Order: sequence, then structure tokens, then C-alpha cells
Amino acid sequence: MSTDISLPDELIDAVLGSMTASAAERLRVGPGSREGLRRVFAERASLGSVAPEPFGFARHLGARLAEADDPVRALERLHARDLALALACAQELPGAADLFEDEVLARLRVPLSRLHPSPAFVDEVLQTLRANLLMPRAGAAPRLAGYAGVGSLFHWVSSAGVRLALRMRKAHGQEAQVDAEVLAAHPAQGGLELGLVREDARAHVRAAFVQAVASLDDEDRELLRLHFVERLSLERMGALYGLHKSTLSRRLSGVQAVLEKRTRRVMSERLALSADDLDSMMRAIHGRLDLSLSGLLAARE
Repeated sequence: MSTDISLPDELIDAVLGSMTASAAERLRVGPGSREGLRRVFAERASLGSVAPEPFGFARHLGARLAEADDPVRALERLHARDLALALACAQELPGAADLFEDEVLARLRVPLSRLHPSPAFVDEVLQTLRANLLMPRAGAAPRLAGYAGVGSLFHWVSSAGVRLALRMRKAHGQEAQVDAEVLAAHPAQGGLELGLVREDARAHVRAAFVQAVASLDDEDRELLRLHFVERLSLERMGALYGLHKSTLSRRLSGVQAVLEKRTRRVMSERLALSADDLDSMMRAIHGRLDLSLSGLLAARE
């Protein structure tokens, strides 16, 4: 590391001393590591009176960097101010919880309201999330201390909030419902290409698709519902889940591939078809299964 008098060696030693020997050595010899550490501590200081004590923050930083496959790259990408704020909240420093409320939790109201329009429900989710993240646990630090600075703190908390809201909505009996009759009522445009499937097999195709959708976990089914029923764009869904739209696109494609695979499996169990006939039938409906989701996943809330 090059010399930089703006960052005391004692702070660097505190960071390195909290890492494994191999990780510390990689950071020690990494190009730009001292400048990266200087940036991190400058962002910590930008919190003013809310900022955690420098040496405590240094040890926390070292522990988080040690968890990364590449500590030098992790340092370059670190959301340092967010990491410092999360630590300040976990340490219950004065003003930290208020800043966390203003900068993070308050921004969650809009995305959470897309999952349920009731302000009371959003308040309940935020109250539970607040307690889950900020309250000390028996023999362990608050969950917020587990934030490692990978991605923004808002996106990290948003992901936790969405998962919590989905669980709470299900507990309230308000999750999206899979309804076979809705699918059966939409066999034409916007539904499966059942005109390409022989008449006596159509009911089996519908039933197989219903069963395949029902087999998905709640989060995957909700992901599909938001995209195909609510017609949310990948950008809006990215803001909701704290994910880049390309990541969401890959996940949606993966879920749709699973749907086709499971539909095929159920159809093979229900119909006495040769492998060639089954392949032909799947080709007939390939790419059309997603068009039935708007009917199948429509929530009756």
C-alpha cells in the first residue's frame, strides 16, 4: 500500500486484524486498497454524529470483507455509508434509528403498497420488519448487523420486506389463488393453444398446467402474478425486489422453464402418449403457457 497520512495506520491494522490471514494479505497488497479504505472511512464520517466509532467500524469492516471471495473487489464496490449506518443502528447509537427510518423504511411504503393497498397492512409489515432488523436477539446482534455492504442498504432491506409481506399476506389468507376454473374458461385467445391439441387431451393439458403452477413456491408464483397479471415492468419489479431487471428476467425465464417441465411431467402421467407425441404436444403449446398465467394467477382479493 502506498503512504497516505490521511488514514492512520492503526485503523488499517484494525481492519486487517479482523480478517483471516489470507484475506488480509490479499487486501494489503491489493492495488488501490489504501485509497479504497480512505474512501470508506470518509463515507463513515459523513454520517456525522451518527457515525460509529472508527475502530469499532474498522473491525466490523474487516469481518465483512473477510467474508468476500475477493476482498479487494468487495472494497471497491462497498456501500460504505450504508454499512456504517447499519452498524450504528445495530449499536443503538443516538439518531441512527431515525436516520434509518427516513432513508430506508419510509421509502418502502410505495413498493409494499403494490403488494397490498391497505395502509394498515403496510404499517404492520414495517413494524414487524423494524423489530426484526433492529431488536437485539438472544446471544446475537440485531439482524441489521449482518448487512455486508453488498448492494445498497435500501435494496437489502427491501428484499427482506417483500419476503415478509408475502408471508404475512399469506397468513392473512390473501395470497394469490390458483383457480383451475378461471383457466378452463379462457381456452381461446390469451390462453393455451388448445386448438392444436386433440379434444380429449385438452382437459389434461389444462389440469397439468394448473398443477404445475400450484407446485411453485409462493415467491415464484407472486413474481409471475406481478409480471403477467399486474403487468408490472421489469424496472418496477426491480425497484420492488431490489434486483436489476436482467436478474429478474433470468429468474422469470427460469420459472417459466420449470412450468413447462412440470407440465410435461404431469401430462406424461395423465396421457398414454409416446415420447414423440408428447414432444409434439409440448411444441404446440410451447411459448403459450405464459399467456394463460393472467387467468390462472388472477388474485381474488
